[in-house]
Amino acid sequence: ASVSLVALGAATHGFNMNQRFLELPITDRGAGTLQVTTPANPNLAPPGFYLLFILDADGVPSVAKVVNLQ
Repeated sequence: ASVSLVALGAATHGFNMNQRFLELPITDRGAGTLQVTTPANPNLAPPGFYLLFILDADGVPSVAKVVNLQ
């Protein structure tokens, strides 16, 4: 039903300044495949490592995969 990215934590002094949650629009669905689009503005998703989740219609997430946006 949806795809999201969650930035890996970068906690320092008890405060995580790198918190990000991005819902990615699904642009195409195929047999066992999804195509999504990352934000065009690099300020919304700066380069780095993220957890990629696919959620079903009930909002249950998959086991995350770590992806590197460059």
